[in-house]
Amino acid sequence: MIWQPCCLIYNHLPVKSLLHTDIEFRFQGNRTQTHLYLLFQLIQLSHLDFPLRISLTFYHCHFFLHTLTHIHTLSLSLTHTHTHTHTHTHTHTHTMASYLEEDLTCPVCLEIYKDPQLLSCGHTFCRRCLGYQQNVFSAFSTRTCTVCQRKIHQEPVSNLALRKTCESYQRERKKEKGNEEREEDCGIKCLMHGEKLLFFCRDHEVAICSQCRKQSHMSHSVQPLTHTVHQRKDQIKAALRPAEKVLECLRDGTALERKVTKYIESQAEQTEKHMKEEFEKLHQFLREEEEARRAALREEEKEKKGKLEGWIEQELQSLSDKLIEVEEEMENDDVTFLANYDHIMTRARYRPSDSQLNSGSLIDVAKHVGNLRFSVWEKMKDLCPYYPVVLDPNSSHISVSDDLVCVSRSIRRFYSPSPLQNKDIHLVLGSEAQNASFNCWDVEVGDSKHWTLGVCRRSAAERNRTQPLTPQNGFWGLSRNGDFYNALWTAEAPFRLRRPPKTVRVKLVQRPDLNNNQLYWMLRFLDARNETAIACIRDVAFRKDLFPFLIPEERDAPLCIVPVNINMTTEKKFSFFERHMIPLDMISLYVIAFLVVLLVLLVMIWTKIN
Repeated sequence: MIWQPCCLIYNHLPVKSLLHTDIEFRFQGNRTQTHLYLLFQLIQLSHLDFPLRISLTFYHCHFFLHTLTHIHTLSLSLTHTHTHTHTHTHTHTHTMASYLEEDLTCPVCLEIYKDPQLLSCGHTFCRRCLGYQQNVFSAFSTRTCTVCQRKIHQEPVSNLALRKTCESYQRERKKEKGNEEREEDCGIKCLMHGEKLLFFCRDHEVAICSQCRKQSHMSHSVQPLTHTVHQRKDQIKAALRPAEKVLECLRDGTALERKVTKYIESQAEQTEKHMKEEFEKLHQFLREEEEARRAALREEEKEKKGKLEGWIEQELQSLSDKLIEVEEEMENDDVTFLANYDHIMTRARYRPSDSQLNSGSLIDVAKHVGNLRFSVWEKMKDLCPYYPVVLDPNSSHISVSDDLVCVSRSIRRFYSPSPLQNKDIHLVLGSEAQNASFNCWDVEVGDSKHWTLGVCRRSAAERNRTQPLTPQNGFWGLSRNGDFYNALWTAEAPFRLRRPPKTVRVKLVQRPDLNNNQLYWMLRFLDARNETAIACIRDVAFRKDLFPFLIPEERDAPLCIVPVNINMTTEKKFSFFERHMIPLDMISLYVIAFLVVLLVLLVMIWTKIN
């Protein structure tokens, strides 16, 4: 291994205490990097007003340069001396390289640092190794360095100087290996002539010698082998530049994937916040409904108890008066008592009053508990509307409303624009394909005079949106531009409507083609107020990836999906016999009707015969 000594000259150092005119440092020991750290401290603490000359190996030159990059007061000039062959043995050179490699080795993975990160304690780890340690430390309250066991309270910083040093070291190692391989390749000679391969035939893509060039490759395009190698290495480097740029963007956090990662975090936070708000609305409704039903129960309890207590007071008073009267009459003389005996006995007998207890005196439990959850759910219909189409916020760069049913160029609510979508067109898709045999949804357009709506293929919407919205490009819809309407699937002239619709009803229905034994979609646009037809297309190619789409063109005029009414029906399950069984009280009527019909038929037949 050949050493390439360099000379580092630092001029105009802002220090003035030493009187020497020149100092030269030569490092030839095995721990040169440690000595460089000491020299670095000397430069910072000393006061030098003269040039400083340091002689060191090529490896340590890179390390020293990157170590001193943060000292802005030093004026640096680098001069290379003539390359000469060092007298050290090959074994000693490899020993120096091994010590340098040891200094550039991560203590966790025991490999050369990859994107090194510096901790506050001074130790350095690879980013991947540090990420693994952070995952391990996340289960504990504090983080500690695996080398010095100190507690780490600050985030690690990227050690750019060490990273460049490691990259330079690895490049030099690759060059050394390449030189060794080339030295070995020099032994490869032409199999036909036994000479060195010095040329390259571009026609046959093969390395040749000088004799081959004069004979079998004389009329071919031939160039020096080293020139071809340099050319093709440059081509490979040019091909690697995009990957290097992407790698740098990924490291610096400016790549789209990094932005999407942050967007996913923000999206998860926004979605969780929205879910909490929606569930809080449901919880609030349930709490209010529970309180109302408890209040109704307490009111009935109070009413029933009041009636019962009033009846008890009335019975007490009535029985008390009756007992007093009977006892007074029993105190009369014997003749009077016997004379009034029947009357007194009648008064003394107890007859229950009309206000006696019955089932109506108790709490109507069935009213409060029967079908309780169904009754509450029935009341929640207004709180929980159903929308046949829910918009997908990931399909558009414009924002949609927090309930995912309205879109406008001015809406800025929970769901921010997706960074994956371009800004060529303000289009938003539905979240699900319309695959049912009958699909219908209403879009409230209001007073907006510029909009487009319909269905499209998702793949067409995700392509470049500068293409026109036509069936050839996967779009079928209706657009409004001022007072004119235009069907996207026809080349006919725009048309007017007497009454512009406030709400457009879109119907997508499967239609069989019996002649070709195929299915087609029929797409209709109607005015939702009176079902007046606006436009219709009957031959949309049958596909299962048709999604609704909306394009709002006015900033303050949103397009909104209209909720549908939910009708609840109770289904009673009966057998065929039970559904068609004739009630007993109706059998006689059915028999009489049957006999009358039979008699009429016989009379008609007899009349025709005669």
